[in-house]
Amino acid sequence: MPLPATGTTPPEWIHLLPAGSFPAVGGRKTLRAESLRDVITASMKGGKIVLDENHSTDLAAPQGHSSPAMGWIERMEVRPDGIWGHVRWTKRGRTVMDDHGYRSISPVLKSTSAGIVTQILRAALTNNPDLLLTSLHSKTSQTTEQENSAMTYPLAALRSRLGLGADADEAAINKALDGARGAVSLHSQAAVLAGLPESASNEDVLNALKKQHEKVTLHAADAVNFQKQLDDLKAENNRIAAESWMEKVGRQKIISDDLRGRLLTLHASDPTTAEMMVESLPAAPSGTVTLHHGRQHNGTTSQNIPGLDKADKALGLTADDLKAGGLA
Repeated sequence: MPLPATGTTPPEWIHLLPAGSFPAVGGRKTLRAESLRDVITASMKGGKIVLDENHSTDLAAPQGHSSPAMGWIERMEVRPDGIWGHVRWTKRGRTVMDDHGYRSISPVLKSTSAGIVTQILRAALTNNPDLLLTSLHSKTSQTTEQENSAMTYPLAALRSRLGLGADADEAAINKALDGARGAVSLHSQAAVLAGLPESASNEDVLNALKKQHEKVTLHAADAVNFQKQLDDLKAENNRIAAESWMEKVGRQKIISDDLRGRLLTLHASDPTTAEMMVESLPAAPSGTVTLHHGRQHNGTTSQNIPGLDKADKALGLTADDLKAGGLA
């Protein structure tokens, strides 16, 4: 549907999504919306969506560059040729449009793997659109404009510039034009991601992207190595702390060799539980030194020390474990 012939700039309504099936991604994919009203509901769930320029929200903003809004799409409606959006233009957007800086709209769409459009995420002012939408500053569709261009530009020259044979028909020419447009768009996006101007050569873009990949790979390797060093250091600190703790409690409680090893392992991972276990062990008789056997220097055995069987059960020790450790 043509833009209203009000003579005002910028337009209040812009074409966001075609009706029916339509080519996208330079003709390499076909999309369609099963329910235009459902698409509008999903798109406007946040209240409004941004209208930027040249997809700066998706390309420039992640790189830390400016991505100001040219306007805000505040509501949408279904029309015979698809979905249209009502725009509240910003001062910056009005200035750009008053100067006729852009003539087309390029939406950012969310779709399923089957090519069903479910949401319009945002839109951008552009002079290199991917979809065939009604152009800005014009009452004719892009399809008509392309047909007019083909009529005024010699077909033979078009075939030559596009690398087509002399017998290539209009369909082949249009397909090649769509492919070339998609390639230019992809190059521009890759250049921005690489931190280069859109006019950068293919070689410069490729080298910049390679350097970024190398930096990411190196950073990931450094991060893994650093984490391993931290883990090793933490384990060593836990081991030292456990041994220091055991040296202290070994003078206060009767602890067998076997039980000592288990408590050291437990303390390295769960100090609180290990300390609770030791609290239930019998105290070493006054005057004894650190013992790791069932019999003390003064002849007292673990069999007649109250509370030891309770600690052994809490630690999951059996009678055989106690015998092996010299506590039974």
